Amino acid sequence: MKRWITAVGALAMMNGGCDPIVFGPVEPQPTEEPPPPPSPNALAMRAGDWALSFEGRVTSSLDYAQHLLYPPPHPESLVLFLSDSVQECSRPLIHDPTQCVPASSQFWQVILVIPPELNRPGLIDLRDHRIRIYHGVLRPDCGGSFGFSPGSWGAPGKWEKTIEIVSSDASSVSVKLDWGELDRRELASGELPDVWGHIDGDYNATYCGAAPPVSPASPGLALRGARGPTMPIDGLTPDPDALQLILGSAATSCEDPLSPINCTGTSRVRLSLPPSLQQPGIIDLTDPAIDASFAVSWGSAEFCDDYDFVTGSFAGGTVEILGIDASGVLARVYGSYTDLTHGGFDADGLYAASICP
Repeated sequence: MKRWITAVGALAMMNGGCDPIVFGPVEPQPTEEPPPPPSPNALAMRAGDWALSFEGRVTSSLDYAQHLLYPPPHPESLVLFLSDSVQECSRPLIHDPTQCVPASSQFWQVILVIPPELNRPGLIDLRDHRIRIYHGVLRPDCGGSFGFSPGSWGAPGKWEKTIEIVSSDASSVSVKLDWGELDRRELASGELPDVWGHIDGDYNATYCGAAPPVSPASPGLALRGARGPTMPIDGLTPDPDALQLILGSAATSCEDPLSPINCTGTSRVRLSLPPSLQQPGIIDLTDPAIDASFAVSWGSAEFCDDYDFVTGSFAGGTVEILGIDASGVLARVYGSYTDLTHGGFDADGLYAASICP
């Protein structure tokens, strides 16, 4: 090694005289950065304005997507189309192509049909079975997966999926999607394209046509304990100072607040607010102080069986008292998803409970 250095020095002196030779720093080789993910694309429309165009083709994406509109959702439901590819108002569903071009045809798409009672600013638990969810993924090798579900499967925690409606106006709606803990193994194995890992984030969805109206709070009842019904489990007389809330889709009245709901396809939520909780704040639905419970009818007058009626208590979730006065209570229920044999039950929503005289 010493001789090699001497030879280099001698050669330098022969060619360049006595001027010192300065060697510049070794330039590091630039690392090749992965291309940025495609810009997300988002559209929104009323369910009543969207009709699937089958065009004589039968493909897996259409087969699953048709469940989004059958049975027909409420026409004022909000439909969100989120994707990494271009979507058009005239044809927002991205079909899995019959003639796939490897690499250039990959895409992912998520479609959410959100019922009117959940279409308002705030966080939405996508496990709610009232929400219809479609996802489509096409890999660079032309493989892919397409699926439909009434609500996303998942227990609280890493599998929980949410979408937050941040703001909306007549022209667009801004949302924030959190798809929960993605299956990294599927990404690593190539079962899902790399771009699927960028599904989370903020989207500004432009409306195709008129925006669905923001729904008012669902009605409910509130009764002072002295005149409220006895609790169904223990049959005890209610605390005369408590305020009992009766919420849900079942018809009710001050004269008959607990009318039977068997074979009606409706649900009812009951909870009791002791004086210390009759103020704005957030309360766990599992708090024994409020004795929260639900009853749900799965069937209808035409189709009903012995397993129609189910009652129980909540496994989690909260009720937020937003306002309370002498006339009523404004409350928001969130995260109330409960897994049942017939499917998940969810009481999430905004409720305005009028206090019975």
